[in-house]
Amino acid sequence: MINTTLNNTNNLELDLSLIYQERIGDILFLIGTILAIISTYQAEKALIVKIFNIRSAPNNSAYTIASASWISLAASIIFAYVAIIRYDEVAATDPNVSPLTLRGGKTTIIGDLFKVIGFGLAAIGNQLKVNSTTSSGSIIISQ
Repeated sequence: MINTTLNNTNNLELDLSLIYQERIGDILFLIGTILAIISTYQAEKALIVKIFNIRSAPNNSAYTIASASWISLAASIIFAYVAIIRYDEVAATDPNVSPLTLRGGKTTIIGDLFKVIGFGLAAIGNQLKVNSTTSSGSIIISQ
């Protein structure tokens, strides 16, 4: 009886910890999305300045979208981590777990890993744009 209660407490603490980590991922993803929106406004402003030959501050959209990409990558890593830990917890602690639940957990992990790869490639690509902006000085439009 005591061992079961202790095990349930550990599971609750783990679940609560995973929820907190997922919340951090959600907040990071939200910040990344907001930065991506800001980047499109910066790119729009840069185009308008170019069309009307207006002198203005430099276009920072490449820097903004690169920041957004790295933040979104961090969020996707957190989501993948949480999915893996949740799957391991369910598979290890619940002998009556449905095979469909386990399959759903595996599918979620695979999807989250693809997101990590996608956001990672986008972050690298956007960082390369920033690096080319600093060396060439040309205007780079967001994604």
